[in-house]
Amino acid sequence: MSGSGETAVEAPEEALVARMVSTGPFALADGPAILVGSDNGVQARNMAGADLARRLGDLPDIGSLIAEARRAGRGISAVIESRDTDGASTSATSFSAMPVGEDGAVLLIGRDVSVDRNLRSALVDSRQRYRDLVEISADLVWETDAQGRFVFVSPHGGIGWAAADLIGRRANGFLIAPPGVTVDSPFQTREARQEMEITFRRADGSEARLETAAAPLYAPDGSWAGARGVCRDVTDDRQRDMELARVGARQRLTAHIMRAIRDETDPDRMLSIAAEAVFRGGNADGCSVYRILPGAGMRLAAAVGIPVPGAIVEEMRERITASREPVVEAYDIGAALAHQLSHHHEINGAVMLWRVGDTADWSDDDARLIADLSDQLGIALHQAAAHQHLERLSTTDAMTGLLNRRAFDDAITRRLAAGDPTPGTLTYVDLDNFKKVNDTKGHQVGDQALIHLSDILNRQARPGDLIARLGGDEFALWMEGVGAPDAPARAEWILETGKELLQYSGTPDHPVGLSIGMAIYLPGSGESRQHLIERADAVMYEIKHGGKGWYRIAPDADAKAANEPHG
Repeated sequence: MSGSGETAVEAPEEALVARMVSTGPFALADGPAILVGSDNGVQARNMAGADLARRLGDLPDIGSLIAEARRAGRGISAVIESRDTDGASTSATSFSAMPVGEDGAVLLIGRDVSVDRNLRSALVDSRQRYRDLVEISADLVWETDAQGRFVFVSPHGGIGWAAADLIGRRANGFLIAPPGVTVDSPFQTREARQEMEITFRRADGSEARLETAAAPLYAPDGSWAGARGVCRDVTDDRQRDMELARVGARQRLTAHIMRAIRDETDPDRMLSIAAEAVFRGGNADGCSVYRILPGAGMRLAAAVGIPVPGAIVEEMRERITASREPVVEAYDIGAALAHQLSHHHEINGAVMLWRVGDTADWSDDDARLIADLSDQLGIALHQAAAHQHLERLSTTDAMTGLLNRRAFDDAITRRLAAGDPTPGTLTYVDLDNFKKVNDTKGHQVGDQALIHLSDILNRQARPGDLIARLGGDEFALWMEGVGAPDAPARAEWILETGKELLQYSGTPDHPVGLSIGMAIYLPGSGESRQHLIERADAVMYEIKHGGKGWYRIAPDADAKAANEPHG
């Protein structure tokens, strides 16, 4: 809805609230509802807010309320009176101003409280005046006796009940409370009460939220004789309040996730922050975010709290990928709530919330929350994948997929700095007669030989090993936990398997083979990375210039030399 002086809504959170005002829950409300932008222009209004929207700039009290809410960063309420020319109060409206988003927009909601104020004054003057007023302004007027039974109900009844249906029945029997909870009843109050809220059973069995004002009644002898009061049905008001609270919660969670996407450079940390936000916002026992890879199923990307059992993830996988709506499933051990994630309309993952226990369940509000957050989680998953892809590009060799020289050197440095108590062997592997392959068979065959060698090295690798292509036909390995007793066998296996490379030989008299130089790192020696590299490189040079096709292990590092700085 737009009008004179209204501005365009840009921020997503402002757009959501604007729809609520113009076409959603507030559209047909009796009181005005207006969304004011950071420039105090009207972005949206309901039908009841037309007059207020036109006069907004001429109402300084309302302008001050909006400014105060914007300054405080929270909801502010105030009753604003309009007066006639004689200075007498003619009407009073309760306004609530609530900031929306982070750009200065404010939602202004008004409710006419003139009748309520007049009613409270009339109660002091006379019972008859009280009855006359409350019967036209309250949803339920009542009086109870010393047994807590209704002895008077306004003729029109209330809350769906006819007066005759209520008279003579115990008032407390209409109160609704959770099991084991004792309700403070206005129908048996011993003191005057104002703005007391209760949950009351309607005639159709549904629940109504009532705002109640009540006062006790006493007999001439001073004994308590009952109570009388009025009730106003505020169910719709509370539902709107709850919806606004949900909107606010979703905005905060969305902003938190978007900040992580914008500011966090570590992909794993980014996803962990997003999972943590959903975990807390959904009041869950566990939250897991999964990547969905073509042909590879769902792979865990981040998890917080109690993990979702793997069998349940697998069981729900097809339903998640097939539905664009939240998927809920209850089990003997808990309940799962899941939603697919997407980026640019392509599924890239899923989020699953888990609650433990045979009575665990998920509400419609929970489902709406995870649906609202799914777009941001899909973006976070895409951003994390993009970060990881860039990281792989910067640390791996494009042809073989092995580590590049910089990443390998960094990894070796970290290993040595960690002070691992086990030995390790730095191994250089060089292709013999590789230039002849490129010269006679072309670079495409040469590339095939390099890829084949990377496959051989990967086949011999064990947990903790590192493999890299340093450049050209030079490769390097870090053999974790391998010392002098085991190094020869590893080298001989590589040489024997390396005979597979003969097929790429440029000429029979220049066969493709391997030369291997090895340097064993001894824990506690204090040897620097550079000195270790120099030892392995030196024996490699000796092999290359001494016949090729074999391996050599460098002498142990001299303790003094090992601690000297090297380049």
